[in-house]
Amino acid sequence: MQGLTREADNSFNRQRIALFEPYPDLVTNPTLVCLLQALTRHGSRVDVMMHHTGSLGSVNSNIAVYRFPEGLSLWYGDVRTTCRCWSERLSIERLRIEQRFAAGAYDLILGIDSLGIIRGSKYAKRYNVPLVYLSFEMFFRDELIVDSEIEEKEQEIKATQMADLVVVQDAHRGRLLAEENGLVLDKFAYLPVSPSGSRQVKRSNYLRDRFHLSEEQTIVLQSGTFADWTYADELLKSLDAWPEGFVLVIHSRDRLNDTSRYVREIKAADLPNIILSTEPLPADEYEQLVGSADMGLVMYKATPPSRYLQKNIEYIGLASGKFSFYMKYGIPVISVADRTYQGLLEYYNFGENIDSFDELPDALIRVRSSENHHRAEAQRLFRERLDFDVYWPTLSARLLEIMK
Repeated sequence: MQGLTREADNSFNRQRIALFEPYPDLVTNPTLVCLLQALTRHGSRVDVMMHHTGSLGSVNSNIAVYRFPEGLSLWYGDVRTTCRCWSERLSIERLRIEQRFAAGAYDLILGIDSLGIIRGSKYAKRYNVPLVYLSFEMFFRDELIVDSEIEEKEQEIKATQMADLVVVQDAHRGRLLAEENGLVLDKFAYLPVSPSGSRQVKRSNYLRDRFHLSEEQTIVLQSGTFADWTYADELLKSLDAWPEGFVLVIHSRDRLNDTSRYVREIKAADLPNIILSTEPLPADEYEQLVGSADMGLVMYKATPPSRYLQKNIEYIGLASGKFSFYMKYGIPVISVADRTYQGLLEYYNFGENIDSFDELPDALIRVRSSENHHRAEAQRLFRERLDFDVYWPTLSARLLEIMK
């Protein structure tokens, strides 16, 4: 695998790329951060069309930002709202984007998820620009209820069928997307949601120092969204049965404030083996936090009716960023009935994939007893199957081929 981590012998010098990002949280997606860094490092000029509340953070080298060109409706419920929405959507920046495409400013379009590929495909078709679909969220027709979501799905299918390349996290998600959208697998490339391994990986005492935890205590980290679809209720109810010396640290900046039901329950229970961390952290500090845990939880369950939380979550696999961060820092992981992690465990003994949540307390003890072995296996998995740098040479070659 060592040869794969070297940079591709190709240059993106002077290539101009338009990236359509419909969400405001680009900087929280390590794959997008690494992709932008790799493209600009090789000389590309990238224009990011993104949600007006979003930010690129420190990822700003050779990148310009425009407001995402949202769709237009004739009516938004009342005169004032309709006027405001039309004013926002028919902005000067939208005109500038149109002018840049008309002037032949772009060699490639990257469309992120459903709305990104829909908007990007319109410019690709009008101005004959190669199109790439970056899929992070997958929606399925048999799970959609709202008319607007059904209509969006139909537009997404047509747009993805125009794509010259489809990038998804793993082969399982690729097969699901190909079947759902009528795509051929020859068009697919695989890229897990994962950071780069180029930075030196070090263990830290971040959580122990911050929360005054002893070396004898085992820190179990639940990072990311804390909600019903990440077993929040079950976790809180299970704490009485946890082995002595195990401490659950919940790190989430997603709506966990004093109005949250979970925060109220945690404070009311006043348990000694749970710690709540809701402060947003810069990327470097977040990695220190991850690197100071002894164990990580990567647990998802399908929770209808949201289109984001059904098969998209049931088959999350390598679309879980926290899983990749845990592997990078050698943090053993416990998951629940996840097909992708179960398959990986046949080759990398990085923890346990339990059949049901009720098995968690016993699994904590088992994983802790083989901690050093699990740590080594987790880092081996990251080096061989997750590291962005492993995938970049192949992906970059395919992108350059599309732009010829």
